[in-house]
Amino acid sequence: MFELSTDACNIKKLRDGDFSAYNAIYLGDFSCPEYPQNFSSNANKLKEGLELVKSRGQKAYLRLYAVPSNHDMPWVLDLIDAALELSFDAFEVHNLGLLRVLQEKKSTVPVHLGVFGNLYTHETAKLLKEYGVTRVYPNPELSLKEISYIADNSPIDVLLPVHGKIPLVISETCFIMEHTDNSKPCANGVCSFPCLEDHWLKRGRDDGSLNDWSLKDTGRMTLSGKDMCLVEHADMLVAEGFTAFYVQNKGEADDYAGRVGAIYRAALERAFAGQKDADCTPWLTELGALSQEGLCNGYYFEGAGQRYIGRN
Repeated sequence: MFELSTDACNIKKLRDGDFSAYNAIYLGDFSCPEYPQNFSSNANKLKEGLELVKSRGQKAYLRLYAVPSNHDMPWVLDLIDAALELSFDAFEVHNLGLLRVLQEKKSTVPVHLGVFGNLYTHETAKLLKEYGVTRVYPNPELSLKEISYIADNSPIDVLLPVHGKIPLVISETCFIMEHTDNSKPCANGVCSFPCLEDHWLKRGRDDGSLNDWSLKDTGRMTLSGKDMCLVEHADMLVAEGFTAFYVQNKGEADDYAGRVGAIYRAALERAFAGQKDADCTPWLTELGALSQEGLCNGYYFEGAGQRYIGRN
């Protein structure tokens, strides 16, 4: 009927979290290859992660590093070779060079375009289809109307993020490392991983006014401060024909994916069963408590990403 997915960066996250609400797991942190035991950069961890996901009856998608430089290519290629020996259900790429690598290796594994593939139009989606891409994650700046147009006018599956912080910027360098006293650079192989703690970029009076905004920095990737939330709009998403939904779990507590996933599983099941106008108040209360900076709708309703618009 529908697929609900989320992400787990390493085996510890996969073991410690409750992922029972999900049909599929994106394995790896595509932003930082130095992250501890990252599936996206540790070929020797792939089999263990894959087997755990499969033992739970879920699909396993492997995320490849989003911004590889030429000096990264040897280990990225080794990771891909190791992954091709296993039974992953898809590879997620953000980089057209890696898409070409998969073609050259004659991979038959489905390919998903990740968020930093920067897909804005249905014409791009149609072109990517010719290169073996079966699913796309549209750019977060697109409205629901624009995403629906892409889904309706291209022969490709669209992954719709429904909850969590919005990925905004990715970099080869670590912002936290550059601005943390006594930190050890990852290049020396002895990163102190200050990113394991929360880091926020804030401006304003902290009074809830439009002057306030916040971002969360995870080192090499910057996310929105607020959690994008569409739980009140599940009926509309189903009516628009979406069937693949995603919860962003990067940098969250171990219980985040489980609690959010259970809410969206219930909301989507009700919506697909035609049970409209569910009382979302308890869900919104719990989701709001999980978000330090509050909830928003991202850019889905053609706003600037900070506001929350309810169903009514």
